[in-house]
Amino acid sequence: MSNKTDQLSKLLKKITPRAALPKPVEGFSLLEHGILCMLVRHVPQERAEAFVATLRKSYPEWNEMRVAQTDEIAGFLKGGRATRDRLRGVWEPAREARDYLQEVFTKTHAMDLEFLREDVLGGAKMLASMPVLGTAATCQILALAAGKKLPAHPALVRMLERTGIVGKGNLKKAKDLEDYLPSSEGTSLLERVGEVADRWCHAKTPTCHECPLVDDCPFGKKAFQEWKVQQARAEAHRAREEARRSALEKKEKERLDREAARLSKKNEVIRAKQEREKQKRLAIEARKREAEALKQRKIADVARRKAEALKLAAKKKVTAEKLAAKKKAAAAAKKPAPKKARKK
Repeated sequence: MSNKTDQLSKLLKKITPRAALPKPVEGFSLLEHGILCMLVRHVPQERAEAFVATLRKSYPEWNEMRVAQTDEIAGFLKGGRATRDRLRGVWEPAREARDYLQEVFTKTHAMDLEFLREDVLGGAKMLASMPVLGTAATCQILALAAGKKLPAHPALVRMLERTGIVGKGNLKKAKDLEDYLPSSEGTSLLERVGEVADRWCHAKTPTCHECPLVDDCPFGKKAFQEWKVQQARAEAHRAREEARRSALEKKEKERLDREAARLSKKNEVIRAKQEREKQKRLAIEARKREAEALKQRKIADVARRKAEALKLAAKKKVTAEKLAAKKKAAAAAKKPAPKKARKK
């Protein structure tokens, strides 16, 4: 192992891969090795190989599996139709395997990767970004197509150049990375390089501040410093924005308070005016009721006096009648009785 490779090996010991790569299986096509990579992330390799055999039997053409429902694929892996609870252990690997086939179809417009054996370098460029499969698994398939030699995959080249293992531009014409990632290292080194490439060492938006290799990576150190400067600027910008927002909120609150005070004063004036008008209406109504009561009392007094006058007139009339009758009686009593006629 060269000094550069030894340096890279020590560097990558800081990385813990999320998923291991499977051992190559004789008789599996390159496409099936990709399915195997998906499955071993969830189940042991022996079981994953049995799953590949089951899927191969269930789907004579891999395109049928690409367009199938995840529940159907999981059912085949489980050995028949089953409820979602019983499919729980195989549902996720079934989904990832189907997504991998869709990713291959999107990249190649076919369901076959055997063309990679004829042009591994071109295939590496074509399959440069396969998020579902991942860099490590993609490189393993490319290595199988190239006779176990690791191809100059763009993500691996980028990671080697950024960490300073090789000079920038030295691998532009390289067909493989045998001098830097020898196949004798097995899959362990490739798993860690792929992990770095997939999680942190992105082409356009690397997240060096999160990468465990940032202290040992020249590119990462520089990017980390730039990130800290950007964070400081962003924090200063946030502070300015917060101060501006606070000032605006304060002004708005003061404006609202003034508006509320103005409205309160206006409403108080309106309420006072309404109270005065109410008292005025009550006074007018009271005077009207008093006038009406006085009018009724006058009418009643007139009616009483009229009744008294009628009663007095009637009494006088009766008295006059009695007096006239008495005079008549007296006059009748004074009148001499008529003489009786003489008999002949």
